[in-house]
Amino acid sequence: METITMTYGRGVQLLSEQLGVDPDHVTRALRIAARTNVAVQAVCYGDMTTEQFRRLIVTDQHTVAIVGNLAMRFAGRIEDAHLLMNIYKASVGATLHHPVIRPGDGTLPQFHDHAHVQHAIRILQAADLPPIHTDGTHELTAGFGVLPACEDELPGWVFIQPDPDAEHRRGFAGGRLGYLAVMRWAGWGVITEDVYGGRWAACHPDYRDNPFPS
Repeated sequence: METITMTYGRGVQLLSEQLGVDPDHVTRALRIAARTNVAVQAVCYGDMTTEQFRRLIVTDQHTVAIVGNLAMRFAGRIEDAHLLMNIYKASVGATLHHPVIRPGDGTLPQFHDHAHVQHAIRILQAADLPPIHTDGTHELTAGFGVLPACEDELPGWVFIQPDPDAEHRRGFAGGRLGYLAVMRWAGWGVITEDVYGGRWAACHPDYRDNPFPS
């Protein structure tokens, strides 16, 4: 029997890789979304560069979130489908109720009021990732920690220390790399190698076009 090999557009491949689902599920989701959104047609039927795909996620994040939600559902990953929408809503401030982040939740108390740190914590909590609880000296409860980068040199960056149990989780936000997957889906730039003592680095969307100002 002859084996039929499917070919997919670059946009489909990139999105399927980012979601961790079969390209067929992404193609099916894109076809549904493309009926009402012209921009998505470029992903479904056109040849898209990595940079064009990145810009589409940033500029039309809502539509891409819907596509990801549908693709996850078609893959039978309902929990991850909900997770993607929760991450999207937290990234754009569209959640109905903002959970109260107390000083020492997700970061050291002295960084509690840092805008980008707060934003990152809300996104990670939306992905059901547990934040650290600390009084600044002692770790009261283990979890992820977010620290701001140097404001003068890297104003849009934060550093994320994954929680100790990250490797035992599965799904879209599972494993240490799940932290990168979550922030990338939220539209932040990421560095895919450990930096600053084993932490991940993420750049706020407002700074993605100029992440390393001179």
